[in-house]
Amino acid sequence: MLSILICVKQVPDTGRALFDLKTGSIDRASAENIVNPDDLHALETALSIRDTVGARITALSMGPPGAREALYEAAAYGADRCVLLCDPRFAGSDSLATSRALAAAIIKTGPFDLIITGREAIDGSTGHVGYQLSEILKIPLVTRIHAYNIEGRYITIERLYGHEYQKIRASLPLILSVGREDNRVRFLRLADIAVSSNTAIEELSMDDIGGREDEYGITGSPTVVVDTRKFNHTRSRESIEGGATEKARAIVQRLKKHGILQY
Repeated sequence: MLSILICVKQVPDTGRALFDLKTGSIDRASAENIVNPDDLHALETALSIRDTVGARITALSMGPPGAREALYEAAAYGADRCVLLCDPRFAGSDSLATSRALAAAIIKTGPFDLIITGREAIDGSTGHVGYQLSEILKIPLVTRIHAYNIEGRYITIERLYGHEYQKIRASLPLILSVGREDNRVRFLRLADIAVSSNTAIEELSMDDIGGREDEYGITGSPTVVVDTRKFNHTRSRESIEGGATEKARAIVQRLKKHGILQY
């Protein structure tokens, strides 16, 4: 049976969150916390693989004690094991320091045949973690997955990369990075939500995963926010007159004008 790890992050709902322009950071208390959308698609990939070939799924999250809620949701979807990486010394970690901590936790709790991450988190949108885990763990990474098939210790992946179609055969272990266009997340069942709060969550600290304190948190984060600006989208409204045919033609002309339709 395959062993799969998914990375799950709790993030503020950035559609409602406020931003501190002085520090360049999100006011995380200003909005409800949710599971990062791309991470749900990573979880769906793991669940689909388990449905097909069988697997045990571990959900790993790094964050404060409140991040347990993200793991409870992962358990409601079907994660078999939940691990929370929690320590005040991790506070302020950028994507690199986060990846260092996640990689150490993966080594501590593994080994795993597949590690699946979301493509990016909505509270930073860097898209770094999958690549950084690949470098730190020395495990190949595949992105933009369209279809896959697992046979024994090999996985065949079809991917759409720009205008290219690629078919890749790779041996396990492997890291996959998944986005919202790669699959459709299944619906939660009320019965699973009801029992998920009883899920046992393993908690790891920096002392458990090892490493130096200066590798994590603000000290271990080379990222510097140079400038933060707030902007608002403004949209104009246009009314198209005429019958259905005239309106359809006018809409097509506008779409071509803006390069949305190419024919």
